[in-house]
Amino acid sequence: MAAFYPLTFKPIYKSKLWGGHRIAALFHRDLPAGSHIGESWELADRPDDNSVVASGPFAGMSFAELRTRFPLEMFGDFAPECQRAFPLMIKFIDAQEPLSLQVHPDNRYALKHANDLGKTEAWYIVDAMPGATVSRGFKAGVTAEKVAKALQQGKIESLVFTCSVNRHDAIFLPAGTIHSMSGGIFLAEVAQNSDVTYRVYDYGRTDSHGRPRPLHLQQAMDVLSFRDPGSPILKPVKVEPLHYRLVICDFFSLYKYDFREPVHNYSLKRCRIFVNVDGHGTIISPEGLFDDVDFGPGTTIFMPAGVKDYSLVPATHCVMLDIIPGKVVLRKRKGTATSA
Repeated sequence: MAAFYPLTFKPIYKSKLWGGHRIAALFHRDLPAGSHIGESWELADRPDDNSVVASGPFAGMSFAELRTRFPLEMFGDFAPECQRAFPLMIKFIDAQEPLSLQVHPDNRYALKHANDLGKTEAWYIVDAMPGATVSRGFKAGVTAEKVAKALQQGKIESLVFTCSVNRHDAIFLPAGTIHSMSGGIFLAEVAQNSDVTYRVYDYGRTDSHGRPRPLHLQQAMDVLSFRDPGSPILKPVKVEPLHYRLVICDFFSLYKYDFREPVHNYSLKRCRIFVNVDGHGTIISPEGLFDDVDFGPGTTIFMPAGVKDYSLVPATHCVMLDIIPGKVVLRKRKGTATSA
């Protein structure tokens, strides 16, 4: 069996009526002709959409096949959580037009009503046009009764908190949080492995056949949270000189590297995912155990738990998301962590 190495996957493109073509310009990718790509699934372990390794000895193998054949090498101590599917998804989202105002359920509701996981997620703004905004959570004092009335009157947008966003802002969206974004935003999404969305409002848009897209008002009312979600923009907390914590929740731990000099990492005894959003560089094995892996803007890398020792070597200033499945608190001393 080939030694494990940093894995990259072929993107799975999803056409959306609100999508665009910015992934081609930002990441120099070829897109399907004539399509408006709203989502690029960079890492997915869904029954009908399973990521395929792009290069190296495992090229052509699906994520599901690797998960089934090599659970410990792939996931380490997180392997018990991955028996049926890897519980996270990584996407890029290109919103040329506003997304619908929507909400995702939690695990309890989604498993009962949709046979799927719930969806807690985080967004990282890769690029934003002037005036771009994100809507997240209700304004203070909003109740279920006020929402029901506003839905009848077509005024639900007035109850939702909206703020301006800029490049490198990060937003946390727990399940049950109403949310949307304006056009002109390109972002990376880290989320539970779920495809359950309940639309609340869609601006009267129609699909390619001229039919209004369905709304899911009853399901939305069942799962909406009216608790104050706090400030929408996450404040990075420095863990190491080049490493920052963005958010930790029960499902994933999101950090980022902001670096111009090499970063030497050791295994955390579980997998992690790197999403490079700015700059170019190379992942190397100090011991020569795998071939160098180059990364640039838009490169998503799955680092198997079996890769014990590696360095991120930038050629330019780089900004890279560091995603660890589960609740993992990295301590000040490099290479140590606790999980819960």
